[in-house]
Amino acid sequence: MIRNYLTIAWRNIIRNRGYAFVNIIGLSIGIACFSLIMLYVRDELSFDSFHTKGDRIYRMALERIYPGRSRHYAIIPAGYAAAVQNDFAEVEKSCRLFSFGPGAFFLKRGENIYEENFVVWSDTTFFDLFDIPFLKGNLQDALRQPNSVVLTESSARKYFGPDEDPVGQVLDIMQNENDLRVTGVCADVPQNSHLRFDMLISSSSLGDFIREPNYINFSALTYFLLKSGRDAKALEAKLPDLVTKYASGPVQRNFGVNYEEYQRQGNGYRYFLQPLPDIYLGSNLESELRPPGSRQRVYFFMAIAFLIIVIACINFMNLATARSAMRAREVGIRKTLGSPRRQIALQFLSEAMLITLVACVLAWALDRLALPMFNHLTDKQFSGAHMLTPGFLTLMLFIAIVTGLLSGAYPAASLSSFKPLDVVRGRFSSTRKGALLRNGLVVFQFGISVFLIISTILVYQQLAFTQNKNLGFDKESLLSIRAAGGLTAQQSETLKEQIRQLAGVDAVSGCNTQPGEPYFGVSFRPQGANETTTGSGLIVDEGYIECMKMGITEGRSFSKDFTDTLSIVINEAAVREMEMTDPIGKTLMSNNDFFNPGQDSIAWYTIIGVVKDFHFQSLHHVISPLFLVHHQRNFVPGVDNLITVRLKPGDLQGPLRQMESLWKKVQPDTPFRYAFLDREWAHLYESEMTTRKVYGFFSMLAIFIACLGLLALAAFTTEQRTKEIGIRKVLGASVSGIVGLLSKDFLKLVLISLVIASPIAWYLMNKWLQGFAYRITIDWWVFALSGAIAILIAFLTVSFQSVRAAVMNPVESLKNE
Repeated sequence: MIRNYLTIAWRNIIRNRGYAFVNIIGLSIGIACFSLIMLYVRDELSFDSFHTKGDRIYRMALERIYPGRSRHYAIIPAGYAAAVQNDFAEVEKSCRLFSFGPGAFFLKRGENIYEENFVVWSDTTFFDLFDIPFLKGNLQDALRQPNSVVLTESSARKYFGPDEDPVGQVLDIMQNENDLRVTGVCADVPQNSHLRFDMLISSSSLGDFIREPNYINFSALTYFLLKSGRDAKALEAKLPDLVTKYASGPVQRNFGVNYEEYQRQGNGYRYFLQPLPDIYLGSNLESELRPPGSRQRVYFFMAIAFLIIVIACINFMNLATARSAMRAREVGIRKTLGSPRRQIALQFLSEAMLITLVACVLAWALDRLALPMFNHLTDKQFSGAHMLTPGFLTLMLFIAIVTGLLSGAYPAASLSSFKPLDVVRGRFSSTRKGALLRNGLVVFQFGISVFLIISTILVYQQLAFTQNKNLGFDKESLLSIRAAGGLTAQQSETLKEQIRQLAGVDAVSGCNTQPGEPYFGVSFRPQGANETTTGSGLIVDEGYIECMKMGITEGRSFSKDFTDTLSIVINEAAVREMEMTDPIGKTLMSNNDFFNPGQDSIAWYTIIGVVKDFHFQSLHHVISPLFLVHHQRNFVPGVDNLITVRLKPGDLQGPLRQMESLWKKVQPDTPFRYAFLDREWAHLYESEMTTRKVYGFFSMLAIFIACLGLLALAAFTTEQRTKEIGIRKVLGASVSGIVGLLSKDFLKLVLISLVIASPIAWYLMNKWLQGFAYRITIDWWVFALSGAIAILIAFLTVSFQSVRAAVMNPVESLKNE
């Protein structure tokens, strides 16, 4: 019986190739999108799930509270690892990781120089917590001695090739006189891990940086392995008392107030625990080892996947019912000859299943072709092997079965319900209930399309706003030379002066970081004031403000004509927070000289200028107080971590080659590294860029599939009104009049979908925009434009069928078969 169903189904598909082609294309695109998106979702949800002790591992993170604002950090003071482990019985082991950002770490082996972007310093307990297989060396002693390093398998192969044993070998650190001794090799960190490193160096190598317990300056990613059965929430509830115990003394020394007064002023520290499996998707903190994912984006992808597959199923239903008149006589004859309704329903369901299986095979091929583009969209590294795994193939088969049942159930039930006597007499017509259902499905499809059009426009607007907004400085033609921190003071000044003389260079300056990168925290108290203002610190030279094209609203910037070692420039946000009316000449006190580590004495700085507020963080953050100090106050006077160069418009490659040549004369063994600020700034919005690309791509697919559904309903309606159209033409109706008559009902459906989708889109996109401190407003024209686009697309789609029906010879329309 089943074989007979499939045989008849195949014959019907061959006989109606055009119908089958449209159905297969719609379903294959829907299934391809669904399966690819679920591949992405499965990968995102699998992060850090491979650690056997993962359910007992927690990371201690921090909300640093400032007056009227707060910032969240993945790093915390290094001293809390030992303090928590010693004070609370719930903790079995702790592990700290230190990362100082990508780049600027060069190693030499033989004549070859290597730049390492992902270097992490770790405590000896790393492999006790995390399941990264240890391949070579002594696991117990691998990270025990200073300057010992564990390489990943890929790094070991890079330095020593596939045959040489790395253990016991030495790598030369170019920035200082120390060497690293390889004590082990571990497996590469899996892609689905929030951890990221190419080498682990013993944290004991950091010396004084971690030797003295620290409870207020943030530097360490800190993980705890809890004992079995211990409650993380109960441990978290004890942290405030722990902070009071250990931070009160440093707060008193550094800020000149006791901890209670410090909190009353609006400052504070809220520590919390993050379960290891939740870190990647549930954590969006500063100073992460790798950019975090987004649970919201995962849910969005899942919703899009289900909506697209549902739209594809709706298309199948509409196309099947659109052909109902062609199959009605077949059903009538079958029923007249004694076929029960169940057998007829199974026949149509078999056709649906066969079409879906064919579509599934085509969808797999589409997935394989689209994989590189999908990897580009989502920043993943999926390969063809992922599509041959039992899990993925099972998913494809499951999708085919469920889609076939969903898409075929309604047509099977509808077509098998025809009354044979009415059909044979030619009195077959669709029911009002069926028409309402079909219209409702089209409204649903185009509602999704309208929502995606509105969302896409708003996402593009916001990202254009972030890229084009006046940031308070000019990021164009501005580059930073990296690894400048490895230069001596004399080398740094000489190199800047030589670069300044180049014809294509407009300005040169030095600083410790650039906008978009982390800034260190500082605290100051105006003379005579009781409250301390906490903000961000920046170390710059005399030309920085001018090079960045920032504005000075009061006073002056740093100048070689003055001794500015203890001068300070603040931004307008700092003036507002400190409630100053005439800041120039006033003094700020720092109990601990943040710009000169190791000095415990009070430091006084004189305000010489106020710089106009500029965005030194992404537009997700409100501009907060910023304090600029002359680089001669740095702990290595005259040394700049970055050399910032503003190029003149025109040829960029010429000055770059000249700067590289100058660099090689100063640092012949270190590669010349540079980055353009506008590109670095764009990286701050990678998540939004991904959302934009996904929105645009899936919007087009959803609209395309929805158009197939509208085409189906147009075909159905035209088929139902064939004789009416013929009579109207005989009575003198024009082609344009008939096209308008057939199109207006469909355009009404699109207008209804616009009315329904617009408030939903406004609500959801308004919530998304609230993640930006500086954002666009949602204007009425976005909805008008989206509606116009949807109406135009719908009209063009419907016109295909309407014109075809309108130009048909009325003799053909009216003849009685």
